[in-house]
Amino acid sequence: MSILDLISLPESKTLEFKETMPNPEAIAKTACGFANGGGGSIIIGVTDKDRKTVGINERDISDLEEKISNIVYTLVEPTPAFNTTVLNIEGKLLFKIEIFPGSLKPYHLKNKGEVEGTYIRLGSTNRKADIDTIEELRRRRMNIGFDEIEVLEASVDDLAIENIELYLEKREKARDIPRAAPDTEFLKKIKAIRQQNATVHPTVAGILLFSNEPENYISGAVIKCARFKGNDMDEFIDQRIITGPLFTQAEETIAFFKKNIRRSAKIEGLYRTEEYEYPEKAIREALVNAICHRDYSRRGADIKFAIFDNRIEITSPGGLLPNVSIEDLGTGVSELRNKVIGKILNESGLIEGYGTGVLRIRKYIQEKGLNQPEFRENNGFFKAIFFNSKIGEENKEGEVDREGEKELKEVDREGEKELKEVDREGEKITENQKIILNLIKNDPAISIKEMSKAIGIRPSSIDKNIKTLKEKSYLRREGTAKGGYWKLLKNIEIDQPKSN
Repeated sequence: MSILDLISLPESKTLEFKETMPNPEAIAKTACGFANGGGGSIIIGVTDKDRKTVGINERDISDLEEKISNIVYTLVEPTPAFNTTVLNIEGKLLFKIEIFPGSLKPYHLKNKGEVEGTYIRLGSTNRKADIDTIEELRRRRMNIGFDEIEVLEASVDDLAIENIELYLEKREKARDIPRAAPDTEFLKKIKAIRQQNATVHPTVAGILLFSNEPENYISGAVIKCARFKGNDMDEFIDQRIITGPLFTQAEETIAFFKKNIRRSAKIEGLYRTEEYEYPEKAIREALVNAICHRDYSRRGADIKFAIFDNRIEITSPGGLLPNVSIEDLGTGVSELRNKVIGKILNESGLIEGYGTGVLRIRKYIQEKGLNQPEFRENNGFFKAIFFNSKIGEENKEGEVDREGEKELKEVDREGEKELKEVDREGEKITENQKIILNLIKNDPAISIKEMSKAIGIRPSSIDKNIKTLKEKSYLRREGTAKGGYWKLLKNIEIDQPKSN
């Protein structure tokens, strides 16, 4: 890309403009952010707001080169690879600092240490990394995905054999892969479990794909579906929290989608066929992409599937990976965040090919005659927006922008609220446990059987969740088993779906 093309772009996670030489710490923070991500460039001599070329004094160039070298070598640890270049644009000199993506992450300010001094890029800003992000950077250095690490509080018994059998059936049908025995060696091979010395535990991928209650171990591993009245978020028509293994989450979310959008019928010969206002294949593709690529290390953050009168929005935690930009989508460029999950979903036929999902989405939308979807990245969330307007009709951009930003902020606040609650209490409260507390709040005498029926999980699972809540001092049982009641010990806010 030429320097003129670069200057025409807005600031981003890979580009920053400075009118004059900033203070050394600002340069060091940006260098950390670029090195921890996909690299980037700082261009000195260009205003950051209107990208006007003001240039720098030729006499300052050698001094700038020395200052930048000193800053990178003395303030940043480990030292990232970088390069400096002087550019001449219509007689005005610019100073370009290019920071390359590093392999020794996390890069941090030397005087503050790794925990307090690690910075990442979020959009066009530098943000101090939290401990979860630092752990993610460490895993990238070792080329280990979050879905490959073991869940120490879970056991192999938490993986349901029927879910493993479903995967074997799907991959045999989709990829003609012969059936394998679902034994310990097979689960190790597909990285659903890991053995450390004499102990064996499920991995994050194993829990997400094969446990009936992954949300008990991976906070936020659910999909929150909502059908709103009109084009804003003021009133619900329908709402549901979808739990279970990822295969089930995908199918049940599509069922919610079909239930809550308009359909039209037409007669073809002797047969009556129904068409949905959005192509199901496009929505399914975007949903599976969200399930596959979301950041499961973000505690308390979940996928949002929102249906409005004029659009559908699918919002997932975790922005694009450092080496992928919004502009790359649909070009075949791909990078997997969750390699184990991606491989298993691909073998199951839910993903057709890496880097081709957006191409297929656009093809299905074009065939339906609708305006193309939009893809956005904001504050660590990724959003796909589908419009039901026909080609040539307006998408009401301003309205969608405001509502989209509102939802992202609400999603972000909700994730932060849950994260703070987890950090403050030192424990995780799963979705099912929240529902149990809500049921008890409304009916202290409710039975295990009634809770099982209300939530749709086995009584033994209710027992397990109640045991956990007791251990965490959220409730206790008063009186006898038959004539007693539940008593809540903590007053917490519990968000629950409204009944239809």
